[in-house]
Amino acid sequence: MKTQTLILIFIVLSIVIYFIWTKLMNQKTKPDTDTSRPSDEYLPKQEIPNDKFVISNNITSIEIDSILTGFCNMYNKKTYQAMPRLYKLNDKQFAITFPYDIEFDIFCYFVNYIHYPMEFEKSFEATGWTTTTRGQIWITEKSADKKVMLFILTDDTEYDNVYMTTNDNIGYRLGFASGEEKQLLDSPKKQFVKPQIEIEGLANTEYKDYK
Repeated sequence: MKTQTLILIFIVLSIVIYFIWTKLMNQKTKPDTDTSRPSDEYLPKQEIPNDKFVISNNITSIEIDSILTGFCNMYNKKTYQAMPRLYKLNDKQFAITFPYDIEFDIFCYFVNYIHYPMEFEKSFEATGWTTTTRGQIWITEKSADKKVMLFILTDDTEYDNVYMTTNDNIGYRLGFASGEEKQLLDSPKKQFVKPQIEIEGLANTEYKDYK
């Protein structure tokens, strides 16, 4: 009788723990719908020249709009940390720039977020490019002052990282978890390739700004 009671208690506790865990996970992966922003007086007044650039493929206008809005909801609550500018290249391909610049680590999170958006139960292809500078988080002597390509592997199973290849094909895994910030790879996961279009080539293309 005592054994049966203990088994019953164990089963009940297991069920309770499972539902609590499921609820927490759902809250964690739920998109941020809080659209509150600081006053417009804190908006940047002048554009800052930079070469941060992302191309996303096989994605629709509705999907990319939702993703950019969700990212801004996360990062622009107290200050304007991410203000992407979206260009439509064709029905399934978009380019994104950051006319007011963005910190390198947030730029890495952005590439990861497009691939793993909270708004959808699927992933999207995203590749980013920029030039690194000394003193940026995750940047080492071997990767400083170089053009780099940022991407997520199609068979990635860790979800909290981005891979980086320098223009001389030195590869890194940049992990977002504490203690896994940067890892020099024996060989890059992808060879560096230049973007198919340069930022300057978008000068006469219509765009939409997000904040």
